[in-house]
Amino acid sequence: MNKAFRKYLDRTMETITCMLLMIMVAVTSWQVISRYILNNPSSVTGEFLRFGLIWFSLLAGAYVVGKKSHIAITFLSNGIKSEQTKRVFEVIVQISFILFAVMMIMGGTKAVSMTMAQISPSLHLPMGYVYLSLPVSGVTILLYCLINLTDLFSSKQLHIQENS
Repeated sequence: MNKAFRKYLDRTMETITCMLLMIMVAVTSWQVISRYILNNPSSVTGEFLRFGLIWFSLLAGAYVVGKKSHIAITFLSNGIKSEQTKRVFEVIVQISFILFAVMMIMGGTKAVSMTMAQISPSLHLPMGYVYLSLPVSGVTILLYCLINLTDLFSSKQLHIQENS
């Protein structure tokens, strides 16, 4: 079940981030065309791209946590030779990410509630929608960390059984 949920979560994150990136490329292209060819720049595109980049960055960061591909973490873990030390390091990393995710969820939820009444100038959207990326990404990081820890402890049990 754990493997199926990870696969579903991976596919969902891949689809959302890829679609958002494609939309952002299309909007950027339109912004260049409207500014340099039509001589009529659009104010909406710049704001949309700023908000889209915030969502994209946070969701892609959550996906990277799920893949355990964060550059600083892999740099440190690649230098560890002992399998037991690697496992301890991985648990510490996952717990650190869980603490960070909880802060994102709590702080993001507060930011969303405080900014729902603020309206963005060009898109006329509540700013809370932009800040909603924090708790959404935090929940995603939390889910990935729980999956990673479950996998880590499951493989540890299998490793102990293989050695017995």
